[in-house]
Amino acid sequence: MITATALATDPLGPRQVPLPFAPSPPLVPVPAERGDASELRHRCARFTQALAEVITGIRPVRQLGPWLSRDVYEQLHRYVAERFVAGGPRHSPRVVSVHIAMVDPAAAEIAARMVHRGRSHALAVRLQRGRDHQGRTTWRCTAAEWA
Repeated sequence: MITATALATDPLGPRQVPLPFAPSPPLVPVPAERGDASELRHRCARFTQALAEVITGIRPVRQLGPWLSRDVYEQLHRYVAERFVAGGPRHSPRVVSVHIAMVDPAAAEIAARMVHRGRSHALAVRLQRGRDHQGRTTWRCTAAEWA
């Protein structure tokens, strides 16, 4: 029978990795999709990065206005107005992963992870395909959540 003491003093037992760990390479957004999300692949990482910048007060909400539904625009505007004072110090967020799921041909759901001040945060977005006033196909954010 092997006792805990024997395992702890066994010179041939597994070795603990010394600290500090070697630095790992930085993470970059890597889109991963379910369904046919090829049309959105490049746009999603850029959109979620811009949304992360709005949520952290780096970018004004009005810059995303054309791509947001009225409800999402107002939700973001209230959130930013309650939390940030003009001219205060800001730290840029970084979106490190993006996952796209095509719910149907006219709707996509995006899950993203951002890092801000060394902590991970989640973003969830729903995009709906529609037409603008000139008849061009566009994608509009109809729902957004973050934590």
